[in-house]
Amino acid sequence: MTLSTSLTLNFSYGSNMWREQMERRCPESKLAGVGILRNWRWFINERGVANLIRSEEDKGDMVYGFIYQLNARDEANLDRYEGSPEIYQKVFGIMVEVVAHGDVDVLKIGDTVETLVYMDRNHVTDGKIRQGYIPRMHRVIEDGVREGIPIAYFDKYFRPFVPSKSSYFIQKILAISQAMLSPNDTTEFSD
Repeated sequence: MTLSTSLTLNFSYGSNMWREQMERRCPESKLAGVGILRNWRWFINERGVANLIRSEEDKGDMVYGFIYQLNARDEANLDRYEGSPEIYQKVFGIMVEVVAHGDVDVLKIGDTVETLVYMDRNHVTDGKIRQGYIPRMHRVIEDGVREGIPIAYFDKYFRPFVPSKSSYFIQKILAISQAMLSPNDTTEFSD
């Protein structure tokens, strides 16, 4: 693989897999491919956002993500968005297997490439997803499937933390309806 030394390969596994968000945050970035990080597990941490943690080899865990090409300006932008180094720490040298091409033809399927990954090493236990993060994760799932990531991956790793779109909207409607009814409201509904 020939990649300019001024470019960094970033493995994104959370909300930056939503292509539109990544284009806003890092306008010069390019999707170089889809990758798998083996023997790691995706989860929502106690801060309510995506994170990674190593898993035992025999568990067969893996994390799919997008491999982006970043120039120095986009990497600096991503540092700010990820709260690096206070919230997410930059970890260089994480080896990712390329499983699909992206928008630029710089990676070969089957190759293993060295990437930069943002990880929160201080919040490493499962938590409850932030409400505002749910719609972004829905878009991540849509974009991931569009780029060839199996829906079974999202079902196994995302669904325990991210409600389906229909469940999410039903919960929102119920919350709004409940808020509209005052405690003294005696309105009864009938079929």
